[in-house]
Amino acid sequence: METVLVVDDERFFLTILGDFVQQVGMRPLLAQDGTTALGLLEREPVDLVLLDIVMPGMDGLEILRRVKERRPSLPVIMLTASADIDHAIVALREGADDFFRKPVDLDELALCLARVLGKVRKAKLVSRPVETGQDRRRTARVHLRVGSPAHLQLKDVRVVDLSLSGALVEHIEPVSPGEIYRLTFPVDGQEVQVLARAIRAFAVHRVLVAGGERRVVYRTGMEFVGIEKGSAELVSAYIERLLQQGQPVE
Repeated sequence: METVLVVDDERFFLTILGDFVQQVGMRPLLAQDGTTALGLLEREPVDLVLLDIVMPGMDGLEILRRVKERRPSLPVIMLTASADIDHAIVALREGADDFFRKPVDLDELALCLARVLGKVRKAKLVSRPVETGQDRRRTARVHLRVGSPAHLQLKDVRVVDLSLSGALVEHIEPVSPGEIYRLTFPVDGQEVQVLARAIRAFAVHRVLVAGGERRVVYRTGMEFVGIEKGSAELVSAYIERLLQQGQPVE
């Protein structure tokens, strides 16, 4: 379970954000001041920081600087009730990954957390030394002999390639590169749902549809930015089995 350090001097917002972190399946650590926050950072395995900017004593910008001095790669998302855009500019220059104004849209914040942590997971996967052939196979993209029917939000798609970090889907209705979608597909009779970003779309061929109209068929690469541990294990076992069966690999 990933750990999120929440720092806010207002107890009301601290409690709301702590509950929110639990609801999205992560462990919250709560701090009302910079000294407490930095102390927790030294003792706990923190994966992400939610940090208020305007606080008495050590403000959020100073905490951000000290966090980045200790752990430069630790993602930090800044929060503030202030309308001063200069705060956001400074925070982003100091290394913050994103910036939200209060009251925070929790659905948007959940997508942001999934996106930021997805990048962290992918970076760890890429930087991890590969020691065995089995490890190499687990990160391979497997080409499915028969496309698996799936849904990209309300769009019907087919999964044609699958890996632990993403999928290649085929579809007629276009999608927007850069946007995050809910991708749902079956694995061994169970439905897996992930958050995925469309990273590359290209036309493949044209097909005839009802009325004799010719429609373009697209393929889009989807980068997973949020997948639950149980779903990841299910997909991993599925890919491993396909590899053992000699499924084509890219």
